[in-house]
Amino acid sequence: MMPSWVSLCFQDSGSPSMSELFCLHDHIMVIMLLVIILVSYIMLFLVFSSFFYKYLSEGTFIETIWSIVPAFLLLILVVPSMKVLYLMEDIKLPSITVKVVAHQWYWSYIVPFLKGFNFSFDSFNFSYFSYDSIMEGNPLVQPRLLSCSSSLVLPINSTTRFLVSSTDVIHAFSVPSLGLKVDAVPGRVNQLYSNPSRLGLYFGQCSEICGSNHSFMPIELKISSIEDYNKISEGYLLDSIVDSCGVYLSLSFTF
Repeated sequence: MMPSWVSLCFQDSGSPSMSELFCLHDHIMVIMLLVIILVSYIMLFLVFSSFFYKYLSEGTFIETIWSIVPAFLLLILVVPSMKVLYLMEDIKLPSITVKVVAHQWYWSYIVPFLKGFNFSFDSFNFSYFSYDSIMEGNPLVQPRLLSCSSSLVLPINSTTRFLVSSTDVIHAFSVPSLGLKVDAVPGRVNQLYSNPSRLGLYFGQCSEICGSNHSFMPIELKISSIEDYNKISEGYLLDSIVDSCGVYLSLSFTF
């Protein structure tokens, strides 16, 4: 899921928490619209009305009304807000724990795969690697400033815990379609949970100004089925074994 040009709405929801945020947004917007209409009507009535209350020095009933009504409206807003906040911050037993480390200006991921094996990789902005292709006039099929050199693959309908930190300055790990946004602070580990419910590619970006190349820190998540995720995990595992064996053989040959 990705933003479109001149879009005035949210991106499509890809998780239950984001769907709840959609409902909360619509709920708040309806109440705000009613308040704006009422206040605008009262203001226009007072401006264009020829009546005025010259001798009205106090009004206990009116003061009671405009004290109780706003409090009631705030209560209507607080209850669903607390519910969504609780659902987003609820600590669950995760199926996968992904460590996310922010750098200037790329992301590093440490993902647990099969048989207790951890796979780590760096994810850079794809535009950096496609510079030669751009200069040669070849068209790009990747979304500009959103595609990455490596995407993070996660299984669908599985609770994922993100442990987010930074090595240099403050960044922000944000994927709007999944309702993910958390600061990456040096020397501190923040966590958040996600349970993707739709297959597809999800894009995000660093949401905290972190330097001159802040705009070139995209995030690309690929939500796949459990079967595909296991196949990808086995593929990464075999590739890492081959790479480690190659390094061992080259070292043995050198010495």
